[in-house]
Amino acid sequence: MALIPRILTPPTLILLSLSTSFITVAAEHIVPPMVNIPAGEFVMGTTGGEKQAQPAHKVSLNAFQLGKYAVTVAEFRHFAQETGYSPEHTCNDFIDAEGLRGPEHKGSGRWDKHRYSYSDYQPVTCISWQDANNYAAWLSEQTGLQYRLPTEQEWEYATKANTSSRYFWGDDPLQTQACQYGNFADLSGEHANNQLYGYSNKGFIEHLNCDDGEAYNAIVGLYRPNPFGLYDMVGNVSQYLNSCFSPQGYVSGVAADTARCGFIATRGGNWHYPAQPHSNRGRFKREGWNVAAGIGFRLAMDGHSDVVAPSSEVFERQLHRAQHAHLASREPLLAVVENLSLTERADGKLILSWQPAADKRITGYDIYRSTIKLAHLVGGFYQKHYEKAYTVGAESTQLHVTLPKGGGSFLVVSRSETGSSLPSDKALWLPEQPPVAIPGRIDMQQLAQLNNAPLYYFAASEDKPERYLVFKTNKATEQQLVTLRFDIEVAKAGWYQLNYKGSSFQNGAFFQLWQGRKLAGTVNFERGIDDSVSNRHKVYLEAGKQPLELTILREDFDRWGLSWMELTQPES
Repeated sequence: MALIPRILTPPTLILLSLSTSFITVAAEHIVPPMVNIPAGEFVMGTTGGEKQAQPAHKVSLNAFQLGKYAVTVAEFRHFAQETGYSPEHTCNDFIDAEGLRGPEHKGSGRWDKHRYSYSDYQPVTCISWQDANNYAAWLSEQTGLQYRLPTEQEWEYATKANTSSRYFWGDDPLQTQACQYGNFADLSGEHANNQLYGYSNKGFIEHLNCDDGEAYNAIVGLYRPNPFGLYDMVGNVSQYLNSCFSPQGYVSGVAADTARCGFIATRGGNWHYPAQPHSNRGRFKREGWNVAAGIGFRLAMDGHSDVVAPSSEVFERQLHRAQHAHLASREPLLAVVENLSLTERADGKLILSWQPAADKRITGYDIYRSTIKLAHLVGGFYQKHYEKAYTVGAESTQLHVTLPKGGGSFLVVSRSETGSSLPSDKALWLPEQPPVAIPGRIDMQQLAQLNNAPLYYFAASEDKPERYLVFKTNKATEQQLVTLRFDIEVAKAGWYQLNYKGSSFQNGAFFQLWQGRKLAGTVNFERGIDDSVSNRHKVYLEAGKQPLELTILREDFDRWGLSWMELTQPES
């Protein structure tokens, strides 16, 4: 995509009025558009979930100003040219089939050119926290004003903007409204990652159920502002703040001097993640981590002012032109097939049918068939566990298909002359399976149902058979109940010894086992005891055929996995 032309403020003298005094400044910089934030009080933090954002506490703030937008490449360019700022091309802008890289990774980007660059009106990234502070000091010297980075308290107060819902635009339980207000992990991002890298957020970070039109870093101000008139407070790129971060949360005794603390607080998330509650905290190591293409900053200033500098007006005019040009160049995603269904006729034939997508660009459909029976439960890029089996024209709405005797699933992808769509929902055909006999072993491939967690599949190797693993990275901001259901047949009622192979970052209660409304037992995990296998638990099971449901609820960050369970009756 072509770069949007930059128009820089000419080197003339500008007279600024600040209260009763006048300051003469050279226009070799852009005065950032600022928003007056009223003084006020709010409750900072959260009462549950993310421990590093606890405890919730009242904060009172004086009036201040905050940048209307994140600082852009166009603004930062003045600083770089005048100060000779020219770092090496080592910024972490790497992404591939495994996703993003960690904070110590050395990439090939720079502040003015990296993998996600296309406009001078994107937020400046690939800079350090120290660079952001140096820019604020330089701009202060140029203007005679006192710019700085906002504190974490100021950021959260300004983002919430006197709202009390989960997000400043509402609770948005289905996550379909967020795309109007920010650039998050969404359908556009999922599509780009699928097409470019064979990567998917499914079963890992996940993505919103809406399309914000941007896959990666976006031009500032493309979305609706919050009630204070601030743009991109959440999503797009994370923002450096002038506050320390502690994983212990808001507790006394934690280092508050940013010149000495180990980690600097960041806020807002970025395009790689779904929308997070506004109390969600991020961090960046003050020394030792490499700069990244997903972190930028905005400026703050004490007090209020209604002065608008000429360079601010010029900047906003050029920004609006860049926004309009970019929006006009967007190509909508190809429509996804809906209402996919798989039915078995009286003669035993399987018929796959769907509702055609109302998109005139569609020239046909590719039908993908699962390569493993439980592919519909497996996270990641769909083509890892689905292969193209049929191709039909745009006029087709159904097809006779075949599956192995053990069953499987299909999905459909719309096709055009220039590309393809995201995959449709899956259509399943799974013949009834015999219940798992207890006493006996329960493997994850014997799942009858799995909710809110992905299944991982490992093909057979020379020394290991094929295996399945339920594994989840639990976000600190979510309390989501995971359920696994198995159909079992218990030979005899009584106490059973439970042996399992699992892992967790958290000690204590791991999962509960239920037979209908009856709790069969609660199973713990203790690191150092249960790291390999655990055979120290007992549960009580009723006799007969019935579902066995396993439930897991995490209230903070965790990465846990479960490979198998074995239930045996102890010798009398």
